[in-house]
Amino acid sequence: MMVTGAAGMIGSHLIDRLLRDGHTVHGLDIVPLDQANNLREARGSPNFHYTQGDIRDKATIERYFRPEASTLYHLASVVGVRHYMEDPLSLIDIAIIGTRNFIGLCEKHNVRILFTSTSEVYGRNPAVPWKESDDRVLGATSVDRWSYSTSKALIEHMLFGVYRKSGMPMSIVRFFNVYGPRQNPIYVVSQSIYRALRNEAPELYDGGRQTRCFTYVGDVIDGVVRAATDARAVGEIFNLGNPTEVAIGDVVRLCVEHSATGVTPIAVRSEQKYGAVYEDIERRVPDVSKAHERLGWRATTSVSDGIALTVKWARDNPWYLSP
Repeated sequence: MMVTGAAGMIGSHLIDRLLRDGHTVHGLDIVPLDQANNLREARGSPNFHYTQGDIRDKATIERYFRPEASTLYHLASVVGVRHYMEDPLSLIDIAIIGTRNFIGLCEKHNVRILFTSTSEVYGRNPAVPWKESDDRVLGATSVDRWSYSTSKALIEHMLFGVYRKSGMPMSIVRFFNVYGPRQNPIYVVSQSIYRALRNEAPELYDGGRQTRCFTYVGDVIDGVVRAATDARAVGEIFNLGNPTEVAIGDVVRLCVEHSATGVTPIAVRSEQKYGAVYEDIERRVPDVSKAHERLGWRATTSVSDGIALTVKWARDNPWYLSP
């Protein structure tokens, strides 16, 4: 098995799952292995092999690629609003150039690809819940936040094109607000927990009125593996999300309550932090019936239980709370 984006939160949990299932796993990430805290468990396994490198570099990809592997789990990406707002060009380069190189190798050697896309591809389509076949409704190209959505959607187009041309096996999953242990503290749940456990005030954007469907990482990993191994998933897209809609403000309050530190969130306006090149989405809700019907998958972890598990993990891993 190959996993790109190996040092990330989702990538590292996926690697742990694949190793437990008895697979040999080859991970790729730009982070040096000795700095990849999320891989502390995996790097002790003799069945885990790691390559440090940038997926934009073709020589790195060719050195890393294993033609004998059955599956490439392609997770490598720039993630987080702050990161793709700061450097949309790098985001696009990493997504498009890196993935195009991998597609060529997978097509040549008939290696199956599982590509992790995002709920951002739906843009601001107001007709929720979103089915996989629903329209994409995006803002102007001068608004940087849509660069992430566009880059992921273009990769989906690339994969469908190659699949229809050559039959290269591929599947796509779209994530909806994944959270859990090991997540970089720049997202709503991870940032709120990180700050609360350090007795710092979590940030609450725009009054917390927006709603999201938060999905625990353990549920997502199960869906990813099913989508990568089930024959009925070839050539298909699946939403992977918890369909329960929750207001951002309520999620931040749950993080504070489970952290039991008594801090009070501080109000932040997105336009003050990101300027006019950012647009928020009021609602983001998945229709997950396809994943349930085809793969037998559904998210089973409630937001409250998932936050409690994440808080416990953060308390048990003091390195995570370091500055």
